[in-house]
Amino acid sequence: MIRKNRDLMTLIVACTAGSAYSSDKIIASMPIGSVTVPTSAGATVNMPFAGLSEGVTGFGIAGDFVVQTGDFGGGSGPWSVDVEITANAPGGESLFWHPVGGEISIADYPLQDGTSGFADVNGNGAWSFEFTADVSQSNWIYRIDDATLYLLGDAPDVITQYTAEPDQNDQWNRPFSIVGVSGLGPVAYHVFEFTVTEPGLYDLTSVLASGGNHFTFLYKGGFDPGQPLANLLDYGLGNGFSPFDVPQGTSNISALLLEGETYTWVTSEWSSTSPVGTSTNTIVGPGDAVETGSCIADVNGDGALTPTDFTAWINAFNNNLPGCDQNGDGSCTPTDFTAWIANYNSGCP
Repeated sequence: MIRKNRDLMTLIVACTAGSAYSSDKIIASMPIGSVTVPTSAGATVNMPFAGLSEGVTGFGIAGDFVVQTGDFGGGSGPWSVDVEITANAPGGESLFWHPVGGEISIADYPLQDGTSGFADVNGNGAWSFEFTADVSQSNWIYRIDDATLYLLGDAPDVITQYTAEPDQNDQWNRPFSIVGVSGLGPVAYHVFEFTVTEPGLYDLTSVLASGGNHFTFLYKGGFDPGQPLANLLDYGLGNGFSPFDVPQGTSNISALLLEGETYTWVTSEWSSTSPVGTSTNTIVGPGDAVETGSCIADVNGDGALTPTDFTAWINAFNNNLPGCDQNGDGSCTPTDFTAWIANYNSGCP
């Protein structure tokens, strides 16, 4: 059984994070099919983009990483974190990205991530994307199947934050990678199921209050604790051994998240012998991370829709508080009053 544990959550969705513009939203996309990359030679994909009205600050890719030829017996590679991509903009600007994705695996692995670093460049014209590898071997070949390339543009930070405490009544055998299930369980877990209001690059960070070990997992398209590897998109090590220099007690996941998709962020106890701890979970991106089944019109959070929610909305509007943004556009404006009325009339799940 999956419990939302709302009584353990404090959900904060910021209308905007001041005037910060460090998030990246998707402004263009192009499917490219399958890309085959000999690690000793690389591969280049050329394509045009047109009709862009804003500058490009980064790029991303979604697809399935597959080892076509490699050292399977020794487990040496190529690994998914060996993947490198250099994007060359029409004006000659270049952006190198490595590692692509966040998982150390030679198994089939879903890549859905992005990077920033362009200085608001003009994206209209001919682009080239050079696929290479951190480790070059004459007999190592990887593919990215069903691939789509994305161009990203600036967006203000929108912050969603909540408290996660795994429930001992919810137990599972957590993954230890994209293809394996740990023998350290069963362990307790906490679930946050959500959608996003703006497609783009999101950073998910979980900080365990005790500073001990924990794990977080990101699922796309549904979560079943009885099938912990199904729909697993990415994970973050919280034991200090992350390949991305994340300290012990902190789990970090970066991913391109799309509108119309349901995601589940699972915060898990490390082992059956470790204590269950409380984590502060923060999602930063170009849009709201809206909990499924939540009631946005219930501004005072008392679990019921009443006229007192109107008073709470007025207070949120006057003080630019999270509950003000009722239309999900990332800002607090008078149009949110009309949106609140519509949300109120629609009722709660």
